[in-house]
Parts: sequence; C-alpha cells; structure tokens
Amino acid sequence: MRFSFRFQALLNWKKDLEELSQMRLAGKTEELKRQEEEIERINCQRRESDRRLTEELVKGLKTGAYLLYKEFAEDRLKALSQKEGEKELILREIEEAREELIRFMKETKILERLKEKDVREFNTQADKSDQKRIDEMAVMRRSLDRPSFSRLPPEGEKEI
Repeated sequence: MRFSFRFQALLNWKKDLEELSQMRLAGKTEELKRQEEEIERINCQRRESDRRLTEELVKGLKTGAYLLYKEFAEDRLKALSQKEGEKELILREIEEAREELIRFMKETKILERLKEKDVREFNTQADKSDQKRIDEMAVMRRSLDRPSFSRLPPEGEKEI
C-alpha cells in the first residue's frame, strides 16, 4: 500500500505561492536599493551645486547665474522629495510582501506538519497490519505443525 497525502495539491500550491512571494520580496528589495542609490545621487548633485554656488559667490556671481543655481537646487529638492515618497511606498510594499511571505510560510508549515502526522499514522497502521498478518501466519503454521487430536485413536482402541 502506498501513502497518499489528501492535501498534496494544496501543499504544492502553497509552496509555489511561498516561492513567488519570496521572489516578489527580493524584487521589491532590489527596487528599494535602486531608489536609495537614486536618492544618494540627487543628494550628491545638490551638495556639488551648493559647493559651486559658494565658490561662484566668492568670485562674484551674476544674478542670472545665481537664479539658475537656485532653480537647479529647487528642482533637485523636488526630485528628492518625490524619490523619498517613492521610497516610502516601496517600504510599505516590502512590508506587505514580507507579511504575505510569512503567512504563506506558516500555511505551508502547517500542511507539512499535517502530512508528517498522516505519514506517521499511515506507518503505524501499516506496521499493525503487517504484524497482524505475521501473527496469523504464525498461528496457521503452528496449527499445521502440531498433530491433530482428531487423528488419534480413541482411548483403549489400537490403531489399525
């Protein structure tokens, strides 16, 4: 007799969902890393622009150039603000993906424990069944090995 887990299809599906969730989480984590690199790039641009503005102010900057530096700084500030908002959104998505992964892992673990329990019960039943067959064979063998009392002659009579 072969063991068959009644929820094997469900267990396989949950494992697939867990794997997809892990891949989704990895993708979101990579997206967060790219977003943080973009934020760092914008911050570097802002620092470099501020450094140049300071140098040019010392040299005597014209009004048009000053306004251009300020406009660039405001543009970078808006871009930074937008990227920070996108980063927060990604962080929320990562948290949701993490919670989803944990849920799938728990569901898979529950099904795996149920399968292990069913396997133990199946093996116990199989062992009992095997032992019963062995006992029956032993009883049959002993009954064949013993002389039958019905074949003995009644007392006082001799065998012919």
